[in-house]
Amino acid sequence: MENIYFHADDYGRSELITENILRCLTQGNLNSVSVMVNHIDEKYHFKLKKLNHVNIRLHLNLTEISTKTLNKYPFLKELSFIKLLFLNKEKKKIIYEEIENQIITFKKIYNPKKFKIDGHEHVHMIPWIFRFLQKIKDKYNIQEIRNSNESLILNEIFDIFDLRFLRNLIACLVVKFLYYMNGSPKISDHKFIGIIYSGIQSEDTIIKSYNSQKKNNEKKIEILIHPGFTNINEKNFFKKKYYDFYSSKNRKKEYDLCFSKKIKENLAI
Repeated sequence: MENIYFHADDYGRSELITENILRCLTQGNLNSVSVMVNHIDEKYHFKLKKLNHVNIRLHLNLTEISTKTLNKYPFLKELSFIKLLFLNKEKKKIIYEEIENQIITFKKIYNPKKFKIDGHEHVHMIPWIFRFLQKIKDKYNIQEIRNSNESLILNEIFDIFDLRFLRNLIACLVVKFLYYMNGSPKISDHKFIGIIYSGIQSEDTIIKSYNSQKKNNEKKIEILIHPGFTNINEKNFFKKKYYDFYSSKNRKKEYDLCFSKKIKENLAI
């Protein structure tokens, strides 16, 4: 099971999102998760810590930072992947501080034997953020960083007519470009799958993508899905675009994939 990460991001973003992901970990196919800190009651982190079979990473979150930090630095409320690319020197110092605070908080809660990290919306691939993670790698014993450089896969020819697929393809190409800007580093043993079909995953897309990598003799694979969803009761916890994202029907569909017998059999989870 260590060779296949069937992985969910966003654990810890809200109580409902967390409860849904936790159910996928305890009753479904999920065996790997990335955790946001500073958003929910610590009892949910303690529940996760009890699951011995789960691969756990810090989900570095710089676009939906918790309110206690936002109150200190209001400009953080408007951050996005694009805005992070072009921050000035003084604001970068504040982000460096936030990155270290999240790392320290995560390590205090989970005390991981092997500390691993990735980024919400793949912000860890932004060159100046990636360089900083490399700089503090030894200080915090960072042993694995998600390599979001995904191979370009087209499972069905008709996918090119899906606007969501085309949007994902552009995002994938941007991340791929940043990976090469960062010097094509060896940062993870696992081949990543998850951007191109983000939000439109199905049994077929997952199994076909997985089989494609197996044909390339990849033995360690990470497949990212987003099964954590929320509802109207938590609407006030999010900006509109993020609420729409977390409450979408596609999230519920990806939640259901965590209980798919077909996926469990094909991925040998």
